[in-house]
Amino acid sequence: MHGRPTVDWSGQGGLGGGAGSRRDAGGDQVTKRGWLLFVAVGVIWGLPYFFIRVAVRDLDPATLVFLRTALASLILLPIVVRRGKWRQVLRKLPLIAVFAAGEMAIPWLLLVTAEQKVTSSFAGLAIAVVPLIGAGLTSVLGFEHLGRRRMVGLLVGLVGVTVLVGVDAHGVSAASLLELLVVGFGYAASPILLSRRLNDVPDLEVITTAVVLTALVYAPFG
Repeated sequence: MHGRPTVDWSGQGGLGGGAGSRRDAGGDQVTKRGWLLFVAVGVIWGLPYFFIRVAVRDLDPATLVFLRTALASLILLPIVVRRGKWRQVLRKLPLIAVFAAGEMAIPWLLLVTAEQKVTSSFAGLAIAVVPLIGAGLTSVLGFEHLGRRRMVGLLVGLVGVTVLVGVDAHGVSAASLLELLVVGFGYAASPILLSRRLNDVPDLEVITTAVVLTALVYAPFG
């Protein structure tokens, strides 16, 4: 095992339970470092939707996914090769391929396609429902009990995101909503697979393999 915690959709830490979601030793307040990490994650998480919206004006969705994954592969692959932990990867390659499809190959194409029609703010707002979908999945699958307090917390968070970014429904259609819903489902289900079935493979190896597989799939469109 490599210290990867199980998925927690309670609003107090998702996959990986970063420091931005942890309370200090006193249990009363979030630390300054936690707030800084929280803000940094928010910026890093939100910017891609804006950049995707800009890029789709000139690039085909499949080409954009290829460029995104190919660049990541060039950066990550040498690191993973040097670590020499491929035996674990090969043993779980089919499951990693499923993870890649649910977390990258399918959602990234659908997200880029949707952003050809909807605004980046609406796309980001739609993806904000991922914790709700994840909480529902873990509850249905029996991994966690989704209590009233957790549900209220998730809904309050969603309302907060809506207030911050607003609702710009320009260009929204049934097709784009369906695309974003599939993206959200993939983003919610894939971390569950990662934490439940791939917890004996190092994180970096899983992500790198998934990125490389996705790049290979979209290589003909590059």
